[in-house]
Amino acid sequence: MEENKLTSREIFVQLTVLQKQLTENSQTSLHRLSDAITSIGEEENEARYAQIAEVCDVFKTRELTILKMLEMYEKMYEDVQNEESQRVDLISRAFDQNMAFINDSDLQTEDKYAALGYVTDKIAELVGKILVNKEN
Repeated sequence: MEENKLTSREIFVQLTVLQKQLTENSQTSLHRLSDAITSIGEEENEARYAQIAEVCDVFKTRELTILKMLEMYEKMYEDVQNEESQRVDLISRAFDQNMAFINDSDLQTEDKYAALGYVTDKIAELVGKILVNKEN
């Protein structure tokens, strides 16, 4: 299931596409509603009014669907961002704890530098993994 997980970039792209469909898509947006109604015909009768109502319902349903999809993708984006933020916080706390441990230890100065270098390398490795996962 993890392999199918969307990245924050992919979610952001979907948000952009949906927003453009709501605001800019000249074929399906509400901007075309009057054109769709006009194309039904000029003859005043009950069938025409029923067709107009149906066209309006189609546009309304489509707009509501896109809005719901936008809400879903926004929530997904927030979840992904929060997850990434939590990972970074965990790494930061681990680094702070290791720094405190190294500083408070009875190690020689050279050994402290070596320990700090090791911890820094491991943290860089973890950050690299997070960034690689974020780009995929």
